Amino acid sequence: MLAAVPAAAQDHLSERVYVSTDRDVYVAGDEVFLSAFCLDMATGRLSGYSSVAYIEVISPEGPVQTAKIALSDGRGGGFFRLDNTIPTGQYKMVAYTAQCFNEDGYDFEEGARVLSIINPFTSARSSAGVEVLSDEEYAALAAPERPSAGSLRLGTDGSLTVTNDSDRPVTLSVSVHHDDGLVSPSVSDPASFLAGATRGASFTNRRTIDFEGEVIRTRAVGPDDVLENVSGASTYLSVPGRSYDFYVSRIDKDGLSTFFTHNLYGDRDIVLEINSAVTPCHLELISPFAEVKATGLPALPLSPGLAERITSRSIAMQVHQAAKADSLYEIPPLPGDFLFAADSVEYILDDYTRFPLMEELFVEFIVGARVDRSGKDRKLVVSLNDSFRPSNPSTMPSLVLLDGVPVTDQNDILDYDPLLVERIVIYPHTVYVGGWPYSGVVSFVTYKRNLPSFNFKENARIIDYQGVSYPVTVRRPDSEAGVPDLRRTLLWIPVLELAPGESKVLEYAAPSYDGSFEAVVEGFDSEGRPQSLHVLLD
Repeated sequence: MLAAVPAAAQDHLSERVYVSTDRDVYVAGDEVFLSAFCLDMATGRLSGYSSVAYIEVISPEGPVQTAKIALSDGRGGGFFRLDNTIPTGQYKMVAYTAQCFNEDGYDFEEGARVLSIINPFTSARSSAGVEVLSDEEYAALAAPERPSAGSLRLGTDGSLTVTNDSDRPVTLSVSVHHDDGLVSPSVSDPASFLAGATRGASFTNRRTIDFEGEVIRTRAVGPDDVLENVSGASTYLSVPGRSYDFYVSRIDKDGLSTFFTHNLYGDRDIVLEINSAVTPCHLELISPFAEVKATGLPALPLSPGLAERITSRSIAMQVHQAAKADSLYEIPPLPGDFLFAADSVEYILDDYTRFPLMEELFVEFIVGARVDRSGKDRKLVVSLNDSFRPSNPSTMPSLVLLDGVPVTDQNDILDYDPLLVERIVIYPHTVYVGGWPYSGVVSFVTYKRNLPSFNFKENARIIDYQGVSYPVTVRRPDSEAGVPDLRRTLLWIPVLELAPGESKVLEYAAPSYDGSFEAVVEGFDSEGRPQSLHVLLD
């Protein structure tokens, strides 16, 4: 039933995504911290439909970087690191959901945020151009005004206190960053975003909403005569080392497979496989991005006198990377394993006599499953504990995983070296993955969690995959001894919720250098009204 809800909503749902960032001016190699607000334009409130926001940093030639942010009730956070090779210039950052593809005539640049990026490692310039001013002309530039909106109050007496003076809950992002005098010609704010937001009038069903998580699309690739025979074949998507990221689909008449995920976090390897004897044939990912080209970008103003400030910013970035200052980040708990329940039976193989053959383990001490032979083929059959069993459970295969990756030919796992396996987990219940039933689960977990010495079939591919970004909070200084604290972003909170009249004190540590700092708070209240406030800190 869940899948039917977004399908019906696609006829009229207009979503718009506002993204706040920790700063507006960056150097190549910097981390860009993001907070996403997905709004339902029919109500003006946060949207509870889409679970992914897609981000593109674009030039007139197209995207230079991409990212994904997981959304929960319209809110989410993440970050990405700018490439060291990105040319100096102005770029637009566009944000949208899968539903935006269904809106006829949707302008992907609507509400785009302008990012100013300076690369001190190269003389390359973006096609949008760089305007070189004299130091006097640059000093006369005024940073665009950040208008205040809503009912927020900031207290700055020794710490930062954010107060919601309204009678409605608010959801916010908070940034405290160094103000080093680098000026961006354009800044964004929630009120301006809403003023320019439109609402779609007509829709065409081109893309399924990412309702529970990202909907990943793939295409079967191979010779034409082979592709004619793979329609209807089962396909698998899995993440090595994680038993709960396993999804099943089928190839349709157009050679496409669609996987309904619960969001895959982080950049990682995934395994795509076609469960078919037809070879050679494999799956390739279909990009979820719109690949927008930027229009109307202004030139980036710079002057010779900025060299010292740019160098200082770049050194801070390089020190941060060299020190691997991950202690700055706080990552909230992420979704756990939903495939296995608490009554799984786990066998730690080092607790038993080691046998040289995998099949002997199921004869000697693993009682939750047995090996069933049919000629030369062997398969594992789980002893089910279901109170209600299918009428003929023997016709259903058991799901066999090796480090979270399905093993379609169970002869392969029974020929696998048991000395590489740390544990075997048996789940003695019928499971349904992607609508397909399996008669229990047998999960093999190796010591290395990376399928050592396992040979994949020709129908399988290991692919680099860009998952949704981890939603990080930045507040603590790096504690590495001897490493100077040169942070430019002192505090970043992507999601801060305040009840009516509530105040929160936000602690952060000062860096090891002197300077001016700016606090920026942005967001919306429960009725979709913009909230923004900023102050300069000494």
